[in-house]
Amino acid sequence: MNQTIRLTFHDGLVRLQSLVLDLANEVKNNGDLLLDFLQNKQNVNELFLKVKTKDKEIDKARWHVHDFGDQLIVLQQPVAKDFRYIITAIQTTDNLERIGDHFKKAARLLEKVSITDIEFEIPQEIINMAKLGLKMLSEATIAYSEMFEEKTNTIADLDEQVDILYKQTVLKIINLIKQASEDKVDSLTKLLFIAHSFERAADHAAKIGLLVNYAVTGKRDK
Repeated sequence: MNQTIRLTFHDGLVRLQSLVLDLANEVKNNGDLLLDFLQNKQNVNELFLKVKTKDKEIDKARWHVHDFGDQLIVLQQPVAKDFRYIITAIQTTDNLERIGDHFKKAARLLEKVSITDIEFEIPQEIINMAKLGLKMLSEATIAYSEMFEEKTNTIADLDEQVDILYKQTVLKIINLIKQASEDKVDSLTKLLFIAHSFERAADHAAKIGLLVNYAVTGKRDK
């Protein structure tokens, strides 16, 4: 590539990165809405409507990134490292979209749970999972934003903490189900699926951290 073409291609990579970061912020906003509800338990119908509407925008943005990345590959025929940047952008977007799906699922389940009829607070373990997962998403977004600076990260290490919280949550809810009256069992069971959604979202945030490391080093972490 001559210098002019190279500059244009770099501008394309920066634009691609910007699209992914915009998407990451939209997903994070949905996560923040969920966390706010878990802590305050107000306006669940409004919460689901906001998350559902935003999720449609997230889906569209995902394919915009795919199309832009495909154009860069076809028109510029990038070298190995630049190709990794593009593939990482596309795969990061896929993971962000899946995080968004898990947030939407959690919001839908929360809408169906009769929170006001449950005689106990939402398990703190679920709230802690949401907080840690959002922390991982934020750190993964920062890591991706610093990708061109060739920085690696250890975000995936936090996933073990989420797994521990998830196991604690499952045990706690199962014990609550054993003690609950029949009319409470359905709502408690939905809390299990909500916890699972946060656990899966954290898994995808960890994958984003690993993708960034791959883009920088060219090596796949196991």
